Amino acid sequence: MGATLSQLTQWLAERWRAERPAGRLALTPARLLRWAVLLLLLGPTALGLAGLVAPALGLWPALGFEEVSAIAWQRWWALPGLADGLRLTLVSGIGGTLLAVLLTMGWLAAAAGTRFGERLERLLAPVLAMPHLALALGLLWLAAPSGVLMRLLLAPFEVLAPAQYPLPDAHGITLALGLALKEAPFLMLMAQTALSRLPVTAQLQAGQALGYSIPQLRWRILMPQVMRAIALPIGAVLAYSLAVVDVAQVLGPTRTPTLAVRLVELWRDSDPSSRLPASVGALLLALLVIVVMALGAAVGRYLLNRHRDWVLDNPAPRAAVRKGQRGRVIRVLLGTVTAVSLLAFAVIAVQSLARSWFFPSLLPARWGLESWQQALSGLGGAFSNSLWLAVLVATLAVMLSVAVFEREREVGRLRGFVVCLYLPLLLPQASFLFGFQVGWLSLGADPGWVGVVIGHLLFALPYAWLTLAGPWARFDVRLEQAARLLGRSRLEVLIGIRLRLMLRPLAISWAVAFAVSIAQYVPTVVLGGGRVPTLTTETLALATGADPRLTAVAACLQACLPLLIFLLARAVPAGRALAPIRG
Repeated sequence: MGATLSQLTQWLAERWRAERPAGRLALTPARLLRWAVLLLLLGPTALGLAGLVAPALGLWPALGFEEVSAIAWQRWWALPGLADGLRLTLVSGIGGTLLAVLLTMGWLAAAAGTRFGERLERLLAPVLAMPHLALALGLLWLAAPSGVLMRLLLAPFEVLAPAQYPLPDAHGITLALGLALKEAPFLMLMAQTALSRLPVTAQLQAGQALGYSIPQLRWRILMPQVMRAIALPIGAVLAYSLAVVDVAQVLGPTRTPTLAVRLVELWRDSDPSSRLPASVGALLLALLVIVVMALGAAVGRYLLNRHRDWVLDNPAPRAAVRKGQRGRVIRVLLGTVTAVSLLAFAVIAVQSLARSWFFPSLLPARWGLESWQQALSGLGGAFSNSLWLAVLVATLAVMLSVAVFEREREVGRLRGFVVCLYLPLLLPQASFLFGFQVGWLSLGADPGWVGVVIGHLLFALPYAWLTLAGPWARFDVRLEQAARLLGRSRLEVLIGIRLRLMLRPLAISWAVAFAVSIAQYVPTVVLGGGRVPTLTTETLALATGADPRLTAVAACLQACLPLLIFLLARAVPAGRALAPIRG
């Protein structure tokens, strides 16, 4: 019956296309919204990259530089510590991405689709919703010389003075570990979405019939398919890790910062002419990200080809004893990583409630709400700005994502559009956002809410689309086909059936976009011009102060707000279609 309905619906669609007048372009709402999304994604990106060229050439009439010169490049190369900044950028960016990819591969090999994997996904949900800055602060307080981990290790020995070691370290290893812990849950989510589009059950059953074990099939068949499917998400993680600013200011070395941190410092300098070398650095950072991503893609393609050749040269099944032992080790490692991430969140909450917490006590000697009362008196505006900004951005992101999926159903797979969707994630924020601000101001616009909303939407939209892609693809289209055959319009079918039956995935996608907006730092600082304070900007400002309790309160607010929204989204019941109308 389902096949008959599908054939009938396809025949009706072909007849409708054949009878449509030639040469006419139907401007459907999905097509219009798709062009709006393309303009949103490509417009700021193109304007941003173009806005860097003139300042990099020394041309900025508003600052008195009216002729093309090499002054911007001379000032950039005269800056101290560029070689060390480049080294730290590469170590932290490439190292953090590689560790996140390895954790994702371990999850695919030993946990995906198992009960342990399902429990791990539920535990990693708070980590996925937690902003990068809040997790970085929690990890710093957790691993510090007087942190909770050191107190746990030294508790049996009654040590009264903590060990001294540099943290953050001068080599960028701490920053790489922090980035890996935050980005691994995102890659696992993308891997889960890729698995949902593969015939996993059929492939595993066929492999077991040939004598292979489940761990062998995961490594031989599922792993290369998933890694190819999440190539763009890995590229987005690499681009973010190479150009991260807020996390680098917490977990990175302070004496010699990374290139992205140096660019933000130059851009926010009291001397406006410092933006000339910042433009040069932004162009070079974008070029560095492109080169590293191209090399990473080549290495990944080479490794996948070698994996294929190895599978073809070793077709015989082998004993799964070692695989089972390896799987247990991987599960222990994943459990440890998850526990550390959750413990970092707990440390933030405890730090915000502590009145006195001295080494080597595991818990504060005195508790109190004084820090909350003091911090909330100054964070009310930032809290309301973050809340309403995230609500607006998440709503627009989900609406535009639905429009993209509807357009995809009209014309088939939109591969070029998917690349455009990833474009803001594949470019460093500190590059094209600087140029976008230059172009934005040259158009006569003022820094403020409009620019911040556009900047947040550039990064929230791809994540909302990625979160919704798996559930949207798994939806049973026969329900819609039956409704269309009964005379319902496409809009009625979309609202009355698909969206109502996908309330929970829509809510989760909205929550992810909400969390992405809460975590944005560079778009808020650059495009807001300091006029839109948020929890992220205030938390980073407090992190440089002397009172960690006030910083913990701000970080706790920044982490709890998206976490609460995410838990509410997970609690949304599955939707129901409209009740039938009886005539």
